[in-house]
Amino acid sequence: MRPCDLVAALALIVACTQGSSADEAASAAARGAAPARPQALASTTTNNADVIRTIADPAADPATDPATATPLPALPTRAGALARGPLVVTHGGAGSPPALADGPQAAAAAALARLAAGDAAVDAAIAGVIVLEDDPRFNAGTGANIRLDGRTIQMDASLMGGDGRFAAVAAIERVRNPIRAARLVLDSPHVLLAGEGATRFAHRLGLADEIPRSDEAEAKYHQRMKALGEAVGRGEAAIDWRAYWNFPGEMPPEMVAWREGGDTVGAVVRDREGRFAAALSTGGTSVTLYGRVGDVPIYGAGLFAGEAGAVACTGEGEEIIRQGLARRVYDAIVGGASAERAVAEAAAAFPKDQAVGLIAVDRAGWGVASNLEMAHGIAASTATATDP
Repeated sequence: MRPCDLVAALALIVACTQGSSADEAASAAARGAAPARPQALASTTTNNADVIRTIADPAADPATDPATATPLPALPTRAGALARGPLVVTHGGAGSPPALADGPQAAAAAALARLAAGDAAVDAAIAGVIVLEDDPRFNAGTGANIRLDGRTIQMDASLMGGDGRFAAVAAIERVRNPIRAARLVLDSPHVLLAGEGATRFAHRLGLADEIPRSDEAEAKYHQRMKALGEAVGRGEAAIDWRAYWNFPGEMPPEMVAWREGGDTVGAVVRDREGRFAAALSTGGTSVTLYGRVGDVPIYGAGLFAGEAGAVACTGEGEEIIRQGLARRVYDAIVGGASAERAVAEAAAAFPKDQAVGLIAVDRAGWGVASNLEMAHGIAASTATATDP
């Protein structure tokens, strides 16, 4: 990318919007309204956040054909647009408030800068996730949730490129950036390392031995301990986790939980040649047994990337695994759905009592959807694959 292209790059915060979209333009046309004329990306301000909005030509995307398109489902978080050239979408986890959108936006900008420097899509996705791992407001890396025993921090991370290469770590401990460990696995003979083996592998290959504990994670832990203790006392807790205790050492006097507030962080990327990648990192949930592994390192569950696009999920890990959610959304894109429609319909179909969030990019644009608030960021460049 030329220096002038980088200067021209769009790096605009997108947080909890239901603004204009390609599918909505198509729906208007289907109702007999005159289709809007194509326009360039433009910024507006809603709830103190810059929002990308596109008025798109419905004919530009088969998924938005006025004769076949149906309105997208209403969701607490839904956004999407047509966009060409290098593109990054990031999220701070299902339940993360829009007030934290500066974090995912900084991550998107960092990933776009790596694309501008000529890095591969997968390395750009990793760069975006590292920004969020280093931000203790999010449940990954330095902000990873502390487990029920008040000491254990186990993390998962994964990445996948459009060429099909996948790598992950599960229940890794004592590293600051689990996504860096997943990147090391990518160059190893394996695709997934777990537990102490993953930790030793990361340290052997140069990652520092450190416990990624933060004041923010400590505060969340004590808040959750208090909330769960009160719920157990009222007889309102669905599960008495004391019955399943499997942590090393004695059980602490109180017991955790409070699932809202954001969990996995992620990024999906499209480079100027149209190659895709996705990356995820999470500190898991406080309310979990020792050794629990969620959707992030499971192939086709937390993320998926291929020649048609990239998808990354967040939310209730067990249900995401059962559905093979990322692969299912990717298959919808392959089948002709736009990224925006594919993630919106998947979020709407998810069990109503369980959190989920998704981000995706395809060859024509991007989409964000969640059944909760979800802070997210977009960074796009005006450069295209045909630029000299």
